[in-house]
Amino acid sequence: MAVDKDLKSSKILFIHHTAMWYRKPFFRMLSKIYDVKYLFTNVEGYNKTYDTDLSQRIEGLEGVNYEVVKNYFGIAFGAIKETMGEYDVFVGGSWDTPTDLIETLFYFIVVKLRRKPFILWREDWDWNVKSLKRSFVKFMAGFIGRNVDAILVPGSKHREFFTSLGVSSDNIFIMPNVSNIKSNDKDFQNRENIRKELNLENKKVILYVGRLIDLKGVDYLIKAFYKLGKDCKDIVLLVVGEGPEKSKLESLAEELGVNNSVIFTGNIDNSLLGGYYLLSNVFVLPSITTYFADACPLVVNEAMYFAKPVITSDAVGTTFMIQNGKNGYVVPERDADSLCNAICKIISDPDLEKKMGNESKNVIEEGFKYKNMVDGFTSALEHVMKRKK
Repeated sequence: MAVDKDLKSSKILFIHHTAMWYRKPFFRMLSKIYDVKYLFTNVEGYNKTYDTDLSQRIEGLEGVNYEVVKNYFGIAFGAIKETMGEYDVFVGGSWDTPTDLIETLFYFIVVKLRRKPFILWREDWDWNVKSLKRSFVKFMAGFIGRNVDAILVPGSKHREFFTSLGVSSDNIFIMPNVSNIKSNDKDFQNRENIRKELNLENKKVILYVGRLIDLKGVDYLIKAFYKLGKDCKDIVLLVVGEGPEKSKLESLAEELGVNNSVIFTGNIDNSLLGGYYLLSNVFVLPSITTYFADACPLVVNEAMYFAKPVITSDAVGTTFMIQNGKNGYVVPERDADSLCNAICKIISDPDLEKKMGNESKNVIEEGFKYKNMVDGFTSALEHVMKRKK
């Protein structure tokens, strides 16, 4: 997308929690086009959650105008102070925690009083959980969403959520989430090494990648795998990741008598991840709804990048990437039978598996590259700058 010269000269204040590895290429690309300053406000929190090692200097953002801002009691007062400075457009906003919401309300008030355009970037969608907390979140999402100048969301499911809250569809722009995973020759060698190491010759491999927390619903996948084993032989379930639910999941596999064919790898080096994707026949993400939802997990993008069929539950925010019967299946959450049937359809039909995998790759190539993220951002920026005039 061609960018107007006046747009390029606009000063953008961009506030975000942190610079996760998959966001860095996007941040770098934007900084080459626009006069943007990034403030990262919760680096320490993300280091704890995702076992990252980010600090005041973030590797991969050399030459980018950014600052890591400390927060006190969960609020980045330094970032709030920056909203009183010089900029033309504000980008940011969060309500993931109560302190995030308080911080965002400060941004909102200051930016609005200064008559600056406010672009909100969120991944919320409506997972229909009825609770006081959820009702309050929806109320605040609607209030803020209706009063900002534009909203960036990763997909159609998220756009529908905000329109249901009364936000004009004209003010909502899709900026898809993108993974920075790249395939190389080493991945194929790693695939063969993993196959030998785990004794997976002539096995059909079902793959899960992610944290082992209740939100991910891995227990339903293990139950589906147990049911699958009654009719399918030579199958293996690879569970890649760590988390507080691991011991419970291991006990469940043992209780169902499938512990010899369910392999918990623990955390792996990111350099090996491509080998695991290549090794698999199908990728499964069986998330469930709790108070939270699986907003937009990038493991779906990654599996599709490696040309794999994908099965998710309908409790995953990326269901818009999956067309039933074309590149995978979307099944009801907490439904081991439906999960089992979907997996069986794919692993019992090599032609279908290959066709679905190729379609997954096409979906990524056509709409989930960093260029698509930048184009979505540019559309929102053009929109707010026109309104400002």
